[in-house]
Amino acid sequence: MNTKGIALVATLALMVVIALLVFGTFFTTQIELWTTRNDTTSVQAFYAAEAGLQKYKAALFQQYVWREKQGGTGGGSGCFTPLVNGLDLDRNGTLIPFTNNQLVLAENEAVMDAFGNPVGRYRVVLYKDAQDGQLFTLVSQGTSSGAKATVQATFRISNAGYLEQAIFAGTGQANKWLNGGATIRGGIYVVGSPSDPDQTVIAANGNFALYNWYDLYDLKAYPGIASRVEPGYQKVQDLCASLRVQYGKISVGGSAQIGEPTNKVKGVFVGRGAQDITGENGKNVDVCRNNKNNKGVKGVCTETLGGFDLSNPPPFPTLDAKLDSDACSAYLTWRDCLQNRAALRIRRLGNLVSIATPLGVNLDPSCLQAMQSGTLTLDNKDKDVDCTFTRPDGSRGGFRYTYGGGKGLLEVFGDVVLEGLNLVLNQPTDYQASSSSGSAKSATFAVLKDKDGAGGNLDINGSLLPDASFGSFPGHALGFVVEKDLYQGGQYVMAPVYAGGTFRVEKNNVLFGSVIANEFYTTSANAGQKAEVVYIRIPKENRPVLLPDLKGGKPVFQVLSYERR
Repeated sequence: MNTKGIALVATLALMVVIALLVFGTFFTTQIELWTTRNDTTSVQAFYAAEAGLQKYKAALFQQYVWREKQGGTGGGSGCFTPLVNGLDLDRNGTLIPFTNNQLVLAENEAVMDAFGNPVGRYRVVLYKDAQDGQLFTLVSQGTSSGAKATVQATFRISNAGYLEQAIFAGTGQANKWLNGGATIRGGIYVVGSPSDPDQTVIAANGNFALYNWYDLYDLKAYPGIASRVEPGYQKVQDLCASLRVQYGKISVGGSAQIGEPTNKVKGVFVGRGAQDITGENGKNVDVCRNNKNNKGVKGVCTETLGGFDLSNPPPFPTLDAKLDSDACSAYLTWRDCLQNRAALRIRRLGNLVSIATPLGVNLDPSCLQAMQSGTLTLDNKDKDVDCTFTRPDGSRGGFRYTYGGGKGLLEVFGDVVLEGLNLVLNQPTDYQASSSSGSAKSATFAVLKDKDGAGGNLDINGSLLPDASFGSFPGHALGFVVEKDLYQGGQYVMAPVYAGGTFRVEKNNVLFGSVIANEFYTTSANAGQKAEVVYIRIPKENRPVLLPDLKGGKPVFQVLSYERR
């Protein structure tokens, strides 16, 4: 036997085995390195995409806040935000417009490591919803050494300011009962009491409804109203309505309905969440119907339901607190602002009625005489009331009421303040409102109490509408500030209103505009009588400047969804 040959074969076989083991180990190591490298680049691509998303999410919100604080940002009905027209990321007045509802915000932008070396790049595109002006989606695609990752998020960007609701309330309902077929078209915001979070601030019963739309072409419901309103505001299918309660509970009973299956409200955000939203035998909260089956239950139809969602909510405005608006920011209180900014201020102390602002003007005797009793009643039975004056530049200030042809005409030239007086409008009345400068067709009419508590109430017993020959709503708007109670007994009122006490609308009456009131109720002593509030948004540049609209409002940035691909 040749032992040397066998040894050679065994040695070669052993070397082959060792080589295979070495190669296998090397191959396994390479696979692990390739896998690790792929994992690393995939992670880097994801973080590059995430970096793009987070950067431009912040930029989008900052852009919205900045644009809201600018004057003359325009406006529109329904789900409006100034971002629908494009972005001004350089803040130089030049908008980058959307093309086919999309806008490229970043192209091949680099992400650096701690040493300044690029570890990935991203491309970010912003999409706006074609129908909803508050809905936006950011899509960020990251790359790193051939690896790709995509992340996207959808946001709702809105404003929770005072004039962005159908009703903005302090404590809520005066009688804690929305019944008799009351209808609110637009959002409701209730602050409530932080010391009593278990209080029911809205008890919706009967045929109460909160809808996300209105149609003024409905001649049966609103005869003659559409002609008073600008075409773009005559019909709105999406008001971006939400129901918010900061402190307190809501109860939904009977056949009450919040939203509809085909047009849900954007959100119901109440107190501590589901525990503060109750229904009749638990039926109304978790159902969403248009019919009256199941004993008339309709329920809550909303895209989102949960606890109160604002981290910096607006407080209920009061006359003796500071109002951080463009017009009133220099004054310690809103009352000071009204008194000092008024084109005409008339006050009654005891039995004496006098002109507080401006000094040295002479008014027609009919003006002060009409106020001697403590109540200024504008009616067909009284003589016309002329409280106007002419400024040195030839412009007019004050207000005038005349009656003829079966209705009154209230002309307001600049902002007007009455102190220690009540105001009563007994007849159907058209108004013409113009600012002190005459550049805007809007003004504020304030009715305040005196230091002894006299005055400060407004009763509107006939329809009060803008004179369409002078300008249509909301480009033409007269706002009312009432320190105590505002009662609407007239069929139609078209104006933004504030009541520091109670706002009440009853019978078959409708307010078009918005309501800010500490307490409100939309029913009368007789059940079954319908009342309604229809939210019509006023463009920022034409809002009566002395109404409580926070400078920039309270921006809300809600993340509706997040997806990694």
